[in-house]
Amino acid sequence: MEIPKNIFQYDWAAMSATDQRAFFAKNGFLVIPQLFTPEEVDLMHKEIEQYGLAEKKIDMSEAFCSAPSFAPMVDHPKLVSALTSILGSNFICFKGAYVPKHSKQGVSDPHRTALHVDYGILEREGDYRNSNALWVNVACYLSDMTFEHAPFAVVPGSHNYFHLEPGTDMESLKEEAVTLLAKAGDAILFLHNTVHAGGSNVSGYTQHILFCSYRAAWARHIGRVTEWPKQFVENSPPSRQRLISGLNAGDAQEELPAVVKRYVPASVLKKSAETLSTLGKYSKAKSLTRLGDRLWAAYEKRVE
Repeated sequence: MEIPKNIFQYDWAAMSATDQRAFFAKNGFLVIPQLFTPEEVDLMHKEIEQYGLAEKKIDMSEAFCSAPSFAPMVDHPKLVSALTSILGSNFICFKGAYVPKHSKQGVSDPHRTALHVDYGILEREGDYRNSNALWVNVACYLSDMTFEHAPFAVVPGSHNYFHLEPGTDMESLKEEAVTLLAKAGDAILFLHNTVHAGGSNVSGYTQHILFCSYRAAWARHIGRVTEWPKQFVENSPPSRQRLISGLNAGDAQEELPAVVKRYVPASVLKKSAETLSTLGKYSKAKSLTRLGDRLWAAYEKRVE
């Protein structure tokens, strides 16, 4: 699939908070230039190599928490300021990931993936993190983009195309797509239902990307989600703890009987919670969902 030849250019550095809010509302995306300085990006590359993150087969969130230089992205003042303009002052960072995009072997022509939205696709069963009504993905690139080095394609204004169905063919919009050539340290923000596509990496070297996802505090997930690692939260400064604590707050207000919390095996609690959450989702029975949430809370308390 062809990368859009129309390169989108804008004076991102000159934008005020009001400008950012207006631009995002109209286009569904935004760029924050130099979220990280060249020196900070260099440190990230060193830690990626030091911890062998590009080659490790571990959970993306675990990799994100491994390198000390990654964590400041969560509550970076420039990012928090932009998100406040977009989401208001009350939002939560519910997901972080480090993603290495290796160069494709034997492929030389630049191309992209299919146009898509990030809502309603690729979620594993029982993974409810993306199941909220309003969230913003943030991708921070640790190297300069070129047409060969996986540029980002986006369809401006497509977050207002309410006829689009997640998981369907959106290539009819390819003539409206533009290409963003981010620099190392730049961050691209885009709404969960903004149509976009990543480029394929044919540059000969690995592209490194950090992702954080933020939701409005009111936009609760439809089921219980995995909290950030306890040690990661406890070792974070207050400004970061505020954004990564209590992802399931409000989900388990009612107490289970003490005999259940104390004597039911953890494996049974987990399986029961998964089953009830799934049944509650498809039957729309809130009582089942609430009971599943309470069992999840008991399970997590047991395994802490």
